[in-house]
Amino acid sequence: MKDLTLGREKTSELVYASTTVQGRFFVVTCSGLVFLNCLTFIYHFTGSSVFNVLSNSISLLLISWSAYHALVATERSGPYTILLMLACAFTGTSYLVNFGAFELPDALKLLSIYSFFLAGRSTPERLHRSEKRCIYALAALPLLFKVVGQTKVYTGIEYPDVFSYFPNTNTAALYFSALFFALSPWFGTRVLIAQFMNAAIMNRVGPALATIISIGLWSFFPLRPQVFVALLLLAIASFAAYAIGALDRLMTGLNAIALIWSLDPSTVARMSTKQLIDLTGTTDMSAFFRITHWTNIWQIYSSLGIGGILFGYGASQTGLLTVLPLPPHNDYLRVLAEYGLLNGVVFVIFVFSIAFSLKERSAKTMYTVLLIYFLSENLIDNFTSMTLFFSYAGRFTSPKWMMRSSTTA
Repeated sequence: MKDLTLGREKTSELVYASTTVQGRFFVVTCSGLVFLNCLTFIYHFTGSSVFNVLSNSISLLLISWSAYHALVATERSGPYTILLMLACAFTGTSYLVNFGAFELPDALKLLSIYSFFLAGRSTPERLHRSEKRCIYALAALPLLFKVVGQTKVYTGIEYPDVFSYFPNTNTAALYFSALFFALSPWFGTRVLIAQFMNAAIMNRVGPALATIISIGLWSFFPLRPQVFVALLLLAIASFAAYAIGALDRLMTGLNAIALIWSLDPSTVARMSTKQLIDLTGTTDMSAFFRITHWTNIWQIYSSLGIGGILFGYGASQTGLLTVLPLPPHNDYLRVLAEYGLLNGVVFVIFVFSIAFSLKERSAKTMYTVLLIYFLSENLIDNFTSMTLFFSYAGRFTSPKWMMRSSTTA
């Protein structure tokens, strides 16, 4: 009996220790992200690569921290665990198929999305005030750098719209979107107002359009009579706008995109900006370069053999293979082309299943902004933003969290 009692005590101690460690996941993760961004701040302020190495080391430690929680998770996450296992298997096979033409750090970033999500689901306890303070600190750091610093890392004509220690305002907009997503249980629909301000300050069409579409999309569900009335009014307004010529600029842009689409990517790459403006009649080149690049990527990917179709042409190889030396600027296409069809299917199932599992409207809307924004940017590269989005998405989709939220409501 004594041995049995000692055994139960040891089991209780192990369970308590496991629960205690899991209960610290978000506090440790958010604190780690603050430390990481402080190092990034110093790296861009001084230009010393030592701080870049240290920040990358923190990233690896946080990924290991999330992987540990994903492995010991007691929360029921069977389907998501299977998706993680499939992603690991397919990514590993892609590495073997493309040995020598595969960047392991990029693959680790992709797989960490799954592990952070599962780790977040394993810790569905209440939000801690210390987390909130960390998120505020994460918001303050780039703003502080904007005031007192000037990056010594991002220089030259290839970085025309640097914001603080971010390479461009698109990346900065995503960063603040991730912070708003994490804060959504505290602030509810007010984070959507903050998101519009975010897009306006960054002066980026992408985040603003993604926010509008996301809010409109989830305003339609559940379907109500008012929704059909709104759709009818929108259709009437659109027809009237077209009739009076208010949509002429949009139609010109679409026609120009169709023209660019019909050209060979190498032809467009050899044309100067002036030639493109004369050809299309517009000065907005970003959409054209994206479509040209996507067409080139698809041409390369679709011409691969069965092994290449299934497992891609290698992580981070797009810029080396395409006419334009750029990453894809479309994360769905990136996963498909660089990691293969099997990984692409797993990725799409994973990210979209989360959208339908989220119940809180503000969180669902902010997460949908990310899904739409995946279409035009390289978001997987942004470690802090991806960590926040998928860790908190894991927590917000946990059955225990949703049960607690419904009880509170």
